[in-house]
Amino acid sequence: MKALGQRFRGAACLLAVTVCLAACAPEGGAPPAAPSILLITLDTTRADHLGCYGQPALLTPNLDLLAADGVVFDDAIVQSAVTPVSHASLFTGLNPYAHGLRVLHGLKENRLPEPVLTLAEALRGRGYSTAAFVSAFSASEHFGLAQGFDVFDADFLVQPVAEIVTSTGLVKGNRNQRQADATTDRALAWLARAPERFFLWLHYFDPHDPIMLPPAPYLEGVDLGGPPRETLRAIYRGEIAFMDAQIGRVLAALAASGRLEDLIVVVMADHGEGLGDHDWWTHLILYQEQIRVPLILRLPASDARERGRRIGYLVRSIDVMPTLLELAGVAPADQPPMEGASLVPLLDDAAAPDPGRAAYADSLNILTVVSFGGLPADVVDDLLFSVNDGSWSYVHHLQHPEKSELYDLGNDPRQLVNLIAERPEETRRMQRILVSHPFRPRAGDAEPGEASADSAERLRALGYVQ
Repeated sequence: MKALGQRFRGAACLLAVTVCLAACAPEGGAPPAAPSILLITLDTTRADHLGCYGQPALLTPNLDLLAADGVVFDDAIVQSAVTPVSHASLFTGLNPYAHGLRVLHGLKENRLPEPVLTLAEALRGRGYSTAAFVSAFSASEHFGLAQGFDVFDADFLVQPVAEIVTSTGLVKGNRNQRQADATTDRALAWLARAPERFFLWLHYFDPHDPIMLPPAPYLEGVDLGGPPRETLRAIYRGEIAFMDAQIGRVLAALAASGRLEDLIVVVMADHGEGLGDHDWWTHLILYQEQIRVPLILRLPASDARERGRRIGYLVRSIDVMPTLLELAGVAPADQPPMEGASLVPLLDDAAAPDPGRAAYADSLNILTVVSFGGLPADVVDDLLFSVNDGSWSYVHHLQHPEKSELYDLGNDPRQLVNLIAERPEETRRMQRILVSHPFRPRAGDAEPGEASADSAERLRALGYVQ
């Protein structure tokens, strides 16, 4: 415990708080009618890099302790591997084709429309004070993600927006980001005077790229001049560890103020990272390492539901909003229309059957991503759509249908063997799931680079267009 506390400030304190919460929780009773909510999004964070998801190195003690006092979802799928698009689904309970924010790079479909109701707007309508502290331009008001927040802190831009977004719609965020400690400092200052009932969104960006390196203790043993792949992976691990330490600061401050006990805490990543899997370094595509993410839900101490559970059924980021609204006392009949479904039934009954969800995801940008450290560039030359039913994953390539993929996740979780030719029945079944979603991009959705008439004709040949 001493070494843990020396390396990660706040972790030892959080352990004591966690033990107290587990020991002091009442045996019966319902959760508070309207508890405050803390939502933390981890940008570009793979599930397998958290200890509670099997990472053997001591990277995330604070998140691991939170998971031990909450519920861990082992198969959580996001609806995009693109930051603003994924967050929009999280905040609306809608898939990208429904909420309308479909791209990071582009001049159309690049902003969440005002009429779409967000989680922050819904909670503010129930008397919550709402605040957000974000860490990168890709999670900013530019994409409409500030809707519903009384306070939206993105005070880190070093360039005007006109220089960040080019005339063709290409977003060049570069250094328009801040590290986890700066975001945490701002959030803690707000929490010190926060009203009784609040919804707070914290967005941490550190694992996204090595533009801003974590402090030296988190790079101990890293050879910054070593082989690029190993160096960048080591930096990535250090960034996650630094981010976790800052989350520990927030939780420790809440514990010290007596507000942690009655708080709902949700932690979810917006997407993962390639790190060389499938010969891909960054994100933006739809393999499991990119769209399967950590999801941790910790309920108030007064909630009698079982703690320390793991739920293996497939769930989605669009399920978070209806879950939080129900936990906040908003009856399902009073919630806005959403494609997601509340996870509360799974929380209520440890023996609940698999609800049989299927997860949709897409990626509509055609562009070249310049990798760091001299690695080859990641080139997106397609429009990608995927569906995942927990057992199988189908990835449709709109521009190049012949490259479409089918994977048996039970026997091939790393998606190394494409079975689309060998399993035509499963392929057709997954295609039917895909076409049940109105996923087809409209003209302009895919800027720069749009779906061509030839692509539409090839989709028609597959039965996707009538």
